[in-house]
Amino acid sequence: MAQRHPLLPRRRRVLLAAVAGFAGVFVLRLAASKPADGITFLYVFPIIVLAIELGRVAGLLSGLAALALFAVWSSVDGQDVGVVAYLTRGVVFVGVGWLTGQMAERLRATAEDAAAATRHFELARDLLCTAGFDGYLIRLNGAWEETLGWTREELMARPFLEFVHPEDRERTALSAAALRAGERPPPLVNRYLTKDGGHRWIEWASRADHQLGLIHAAARDVTDRREADLRVRAAEERFRRSFEDSPIGMALVGVRGDDAGRVLEVNEALVELTGLSRDKLVGARAVEELTHPDDRALVREGLARLASGEVPTFRIEFRMLEPHGERWVEYTTSNVDGADGAPLYRISQIQDVDARRRGEEQLRHLADHDTLTGLLNRRRFHEELERELRLSVGRGGRGAVLLIDLDNFKAVNDTLGHAAGDAVIARVGAALAERLRTGDVTARLGGDEFAVILRRVTAAEAEQVATELLDHVQAAIDSEDDGAGVTLSIGVAPFEGEGHDADALVKAADEAMYRAKAGGGGAITRAS
Repeated sequence: MAQRHPLLPRRRRVLLAAVAGFAGVFVLRLAASKPADGITFLYVFPIIVLAIELGRVAGLLSGLAALALFAVWSSVDGQDVGVVAYLTRGVVFVGVGWLTGQMAERLRATAEDAAAATRHFELARDLLCTAGFDGYLIRLNGAWEETLGWTREELMARPFLEFVHPEDRERTALSAAALRAGERPPPLVNRYLTKDGGHRWIEWASRADHQLGLIHAAARDVTDRREADLRVRAAEERFRRSFEDSPIGMALVGVRGDDAGRVLEVNEALVELTGLSRDKLVGARAVEELTHPDDRALVREGLARLASGEVPTFRIEFRMLEPHGERWVEYTTSNVDGADGAPLYRISQIQDVDARRRGEEQLRHLADHDTLTGLLNRRRFHEELERELRLSVGRGGRGAVLLIDLDNFKAVNDTLGHAAGDAVIARVGAALAERLRTGDVTARLGGDEFAVILRRVTAAEAEQVATELLDHVQAAIDSEDDGAGVTLSIGVAPFEGEGHDADALVKAADEAMYRAKAGGGGAITRAS
């Protein structure tokens, strides 16, 4: 069922009243005894009624209708009416209808605008108000009640300054005085007291109407924003303090445009760690410039993975260059993203791990090397031999294993003591390392037994090297009295091609060495 428009009953009544008015005037004119009277001008009343209710078009049409009724009456009455009478009444009827309708439309528009303004005034979430120059609020919207908890009557009953936080009243009064004086005060943010005993931060925009002595203002509750700002500033301050006070070297590094890779800020710990001033660090591509050349490729690769989003954090240990050397540092860096998810900068930590790193290196050295001679130990020798045999697969590699044992060494320990024996062992180890190539492997397997891996040599070349070693090491043994009577026995086990077993090679060289000892020692024997 169609809904009935609420204005139709009213307009119907107005139309009926206007028709009745026109009819009444027409009947009254017919009944009048004096044809010269001005009864027809009473048509203006229904014209006005229609114009007020329906507007200027209705007023115009009703004016024309009145003129038509006047013409009908004149013909019915048989009265000869001149042109002037028609013109006069036409101007009056139409003019009254048009002007009355126009004024009615303007008044309605003004009223509607005022009503709309009032609705918007009340619906606005901002705090809207008008205050007099005397300091009292004259008009305010419902947002005040929602924000502060006071009723409008309570807010308008006292000067508005009484609702301002005591610490902000002086600034607020100065701002209001500047407005009254025709000045433009700076933006004002103050605290207004709430009915429950708290306060809210209010941001103001105001202007003064000096003719009416009023101040119009729009305000906004910025408590949440201000508290959020305070939290952000507090967080930034905590970050700043932790950044500056951190015992670990820290830096902020740019990631955009010309700042990409450049240090934006450093803390004091990083200044002390690098030995460089802040002025030299800030603005420099410090990671690139301070990294040891041998480590730069790894650092670049890791930073590229971080920039691409492949990893959230990049961590590496590398050697950092110093004015007088280098040191191992642990470098950890990750992106700090903005609200849009794009990185703003990198935060990097650099920690001195030189002592720890060099102490791991020392442990590794102890695990792989003989403490007396500094040569590789038995375990590491076997690892190197297996590695050499793996590498020789597919390339036709060749080489040899030498097993070396000291003849008559027990007599040194028994007659001169273990200190003298250790001195002889140390001289043998030094002589072996001194004579062999950098790529060869030399090890002490234990006691007075040594082993060598000769890389990329033929069987004949291996025997030649063994002969030279025999002479060179024997000379080192004989250089001190504690080595009297000690000689060398060397077993040589060459290998070439693929399919060799490390244990089998060592066993073959060992057997060859024992054959040399069985023949009186001081000799070289090749494995069969």
